[in-house]
Amino acid sequence: MADPGFPSQHTTTTTVTNTEIISNLRYDNSYLYTLEGKLKIAQIVFVLLSLIAVSFSTYSMWYQNSAVTSISMFGFWFSLFMLVFYIFHVVECFYKIPWLKIEMIFDVCWPILYLLSASSAAAYTGLHFSYIISLLFGFAAMFAYGYDALLKYQAIQRGEIAQGNIAVHKQTTTSTTSY
Repeated sequence: MADPGFPSQHTTTTTVTNTEIISNLRYDNSYLYTLEGKLKIAQIVFVLLSLIAVSFSTYSMWYQNSAVTSISMFGFWFSLFMLVFYIFHVVECFYKIPWLKIEMIFDVCWPILYLLSASSAAAYTGLHFSYIISLLFGFAAMFAYGYDALLKYQAIQRGEIAQGNIAVHKQTTTSTTSY
């Protein structure tokens, strides 16, 4: 006798997803002409100019400058590595790594750190003119990183990948089993 709470048939749906990407390393400078590429270059330039400005101060060896120097150098190297990764399609080769999330977290943290370090440089603007220059470039870098974080967040919300095109082929199979 059939159980009244048990259905007389069962439907199973199976979805198979295949992802195709181009996984070879190659040089492609077209990234430099995109908005993200221009932002990355602007970040590198602003960070480097902020670092140079604070380094040319008469008081460049003070411990107060270590925040500006450390944040600028780490931001410079991270942005430079990511720019090289995009130009040589390393990001596309390792598409399973959540590059957008990594960059978004970095781009959210760095404006906060730049706000703090540029504010510390602002406290010493009366001592040397280079602190004013460092302050201006630090705030410019802060806005560049903040806007990049916004773009990365929007890309994550749309379900995009960091670089390249992924062709997703879905195959759905439905089968019904009667008891």
